[in-house]
Amino acid sequence: MSTADPLAPGPEPLAEAPAPAPRTEARRVLGTLLIATATALALGSLLRQPTMMGANDISRWCTVWSLLERGTYVIDECPWHHETQDKVQIPADPPRVGEDGEPVKHYYSSKPALLPTLIAGLLYPARMISGVPLDRVALQQREPRWSQVPDPDRPGRVMGVLTTPDQPVKWPVYIFYFKPVLILLNIVPFWGFLVLFGRILDRRAKTDWAWAYCLFAAAFGTYLLPYTQTLNNHTIAAFAAFFALDQFLKIWDGGSVGAGRFALLGLLAGFTATNELPALAFAGLLGLALLSRFPAKALAWYAPFAAAPLLALVACQYAAFGEFKLAYEEFGTDAYKFEGSLWKTPLELDSLNLPWTDPEEAARRGIAGETYAKYLFHMTLGHHGFWSSTPIFLVAAFGLFGLLRRRGPTTAAAWLTLALTIVLLAFYTWNPKARNYGGSAQGLRWLFWMIPFWLLMLPTALDAIAARPWARRLAVLALFVSVASVGYAMRGPWSNPWIQDMLEHLGLYTLPR
Repeated sequence: MSTADPLAPGPEPLAEAPAPAPRTEARRVLGTLLIATATALALGSLLRQPTMMGANDISRWCTVWSLLERGTYVIDECPWHHETQDKVQIPADPPRVGEDGEPVKHYYSSKPALLPTLIAGLLYPARMISGVPLDRVALQQREPRWSQVPDPDRPGRVMGVLTTPDQPVKWPVYIFYFKPVLILLNIVPFWGFLVLFGRILDRRAKTDWAWAYCLFAAAFGTYLLPYTQTLNNHTIAAFAAFFALDQFLKIWDGGSVGAGRFALLGLLAGFTATNELPALAFAGLLGLALLSRFPAKALAWYAPFAAAPLLALVACQYAAFGEFKLAYEEFGTDAYKFEGSLWKTPLELDSLNLPWTDPEEAARRGIAGETYAKYLFHMTLGHHGFWSSTPIFLVAAFGLFGLLRRRGPTTAAAWLTLALTIVLLAFYTWNPKARNYGGSAQGLRWLFWMIPFWLLMLPTALDAIAARPWARRLAVLALFVSVASVGYAMRGPWSNPWIQDMLEHLGLYTLPR
């Protein structure tokens, strides 16, 4: 069978798979219930969880607050900035000296500025109309209540006392601003992702077994579900990448070559890259592929629309810092090691960065880094393994290699998936400023935006084993483990995955505490 590169120029687009027959009643009912249940679960978890869950999201919310309340990217006055370590301290521009004779420095979020700027723009009308500051806290006085206290006259006994608690109930107003943003950025795209993925399965999945398994896996078997509870760039990038990939396949495989589709594809690919900078490889590969077959439309429509989000990111970075580079580039410098910063004495997974960013401090504290081989193992099959935490992607790997052996619908996506996965694993294995597996986070969050790519590989593998009961049982076991990993993450995505907790509790993997 031919192994020709499907991204090579060709005279005509590949023929799209034949249009499927209308969904059966069973598929229609199952799909509706699955999508509704998963979306409702995501929504309920989002509403129940704290709006500010960890350093990552608080850092971005601080920028949103500063833009709306102070008109600046400086977060010095944000009432929550002391709760995040994802910030940098940079000298004031122009330089000036404070009353203590020391150079004045300001705190900024270390996160790219575009996403918080967009959120601030979304909230600006509501903030102006309501006139209520984001940091206002409504107070409700407590009512008298009976409580039990030790009886001083009868040791070992208790007595009832009517008391009024001193502290009032606090109702932070920011919940009413921020929760709708999270619903818009996470829940609505999650629902759209499931609906559109189900339609793709109508074309790609030949058996009911593959169709149902894939939809279950997308709904409950990946880390996209628990991360819909919190403000983060990973789910946003994953959904943008999926919608971009869908547009690309409609162009490449389906022959739908309207100018608007190229423009939308470019916009989505560029926006993906603004949320996950390594996704620049995704935007670049798409551009090269389109240029090889549709050069005029690629240059006229895809390229400028792909560049637009990237230019917006550059503009926001310049507005924030007065220069174009990202704050991440200061990692390991004094900008991160401000007074009270955990980066002065990083612990747990963060300590693995020390031998690469501060060898002298690592030697003083006796902290050794992990070899490249060990780090790569734990990113793939270890405690933060993309394939060990969610082994449905081991099943998907068989589908990927099956698609690489033939040229047809979805084969281009298989080549993209393989190429991007290799690029990402190489980038994070050898990147000296990213040696901590993403820190305290469920799963390898840096690869989350690749989840939709791997889900598209599943139908081919599952159709191939549909008639093999033993293989189906193994696939169900993989789904079981994947959903269990997701369940372990639901209470708090900014925590360690179950494999790491297990290894540490067994004494098989020791980190500084």
